[in-house]
Formats: sequence, C-alpha cells, structure tokens
Amino acid sequence: MKKIVLLLAFLPCMVFAQNKFGHINTQELIALMPERDSIETQLSNLAKTYEDEMLKMREEYFAKVQQFQESAETMAPSIKETRQSELMEMEQRIATFQQTAQTDIQKQQEALFGPVIQKIKDAINAVGTENGYTYIFDTATQVVLYQGTDANDVLPLVKAKLGIK
Repeated sequence: MKKIVLLLAFLPCMVFAQNKFGHINTQELIALMPERDSIETQLSNLAKTYEDEMLKMREEYFAKVQQFQESAETMAPSIKETRQSELMEMEQRIATFQQTAQTDIQKQQEALFGPVIQKIKDAINAVGTENGYTYIFDTATQVVLYQGTDANDVLPLVKAKLGIK
C-alpha cells in the first residue's frame, strides 16, 4: 500500500520531469537590446516634433480666444457667431491633430520595434528547439512564447470535463 501511495505521490513529478519549462522576461531583454537606444531617440524626436507643433496650435488658439473675449461685447452677432465657429473648428483641429500624433507615434514605435521583437522571437524559438524545451513563458506578460512539438493540448480534455462537444 505504501508503494502505491509513493508511486501516486511521485507520478506528477515524473510527468513534469519529461517536460522542460523555461521562462524569460522579454521587457528586460528589450531593454538590453543594442537597437533600443537608437529607437528610443527616434521616437523621442518624433514626439518632440509633434509636441512643438501642438504648442504652436494651442498658442494660436489661446491668442484667438483672448482676442475674441476682449472684443466679444462690441461685435455684431453674425461676426460673433463666425468667430465662435472658428474657435470650435480650431479646437476640433487640435483634438484631431493630437489623435493623429498619438497614432503616428504608436505606428512608428511598432515599425521600429517590430524587427527587434521578431529577432527576439526567433532567438527564443531557436533556444527552445535547441535545448528541448516544451514551453518557454514570458514572465513580463505571462504568455507562452514557445511551444515544443511534444506539448499536449488539453483543450479536448477540458471540453469533455465541461460537457462541450
């Protein structure tokens, strides 16, 4: 009886002993990549360009608001409406520009870091294959980065457990 209990106690260990698991923090690795400094500089320069343009737009807007407020009481109603419409259009242009800038910076970030990320993925896949890992997990994002050929998909078992066909 003791032998059966011991066998059952060590059975999960024997199953896991056949599989080799690894982990990596990809954020830490990205920070160590030699290309990162250059990419960060390019993104910073792009962001500065957008910030400078945004500052000019806001300065122009606030100057027009101040000018409008100073003369609003003496304006003819139709001129007042026109100026208010112009201010609202400027507000909309500023908001649109800000959204466009954020989108452009994000796209540029993806374009610049894309090759670096692919390089890291390729290296992880090579390490996984060469060293016989079943899984390599990313501790930064808690994602499986590599799945070996001997990995078991438990979806059919979980579906059966839930009664899903």
